[in-house]
Amino acid sequence: MIELERIKNNIEGELPESGKYGYFIVENIINPQHELNVFKETISVLIKNKHLSPDDPKWENLLSKQMVAFVSQLDDEDFHNDYILHSLPNVVGSFMVRKWEWYSSEVLENGFEVTFLGRDIGMVGTVLLHHQGLPYSSLFLEQNGNFYETRNVGTDVLSYKTFDRKTLKLK
Repeated sequence: MIELERIKNNIEGELPESGKYGYFIVENIINPQHELNVFKETISVLIKNKHLSPDDPKWENLLSKQMVAFVSQLDDEDFHNDYILHSLPNVVGSFMVRKWEWYSSEVLENGFEVTFLGRDIGMVGTVLLHHQGLPYSSLFLEQNGNFYETRNVGTDVLSYKTFDRKTLKLK
């Protein structure tokens, strides 16, 4: 099964039979199914359009409205304070050199988990999730038996601004 099929079909937290794997974990969010769908859409769009240059203006129309709206309302101070915030071209470029693949996902009561295959994933998944307006305090990574919180990467823009998912306004 190719990665795009796994994104669509593996929705019960299935585990791979072999190989190294880990988890993106998102906790304490209001609408986990919606946020997982946005993440799935983002990953799918990036995979389907990997032939495009990271700075191609088409990305603004291809990526989720939620992500584009969030990033487009950030100012220089936000980028200076929050070290994992990047321009859309930088986010796309980072994804294109990833060393992991989506394996499965599972919606939880107040969040979701994504199982990924591979290692050395760096911050790519966390960056994508943060760019859809999820706070550091909700984002975790488990890999090789180690649990990592998203912290010590500057000041979370969402600690001093609020992102309204209905209006897509960052205030």
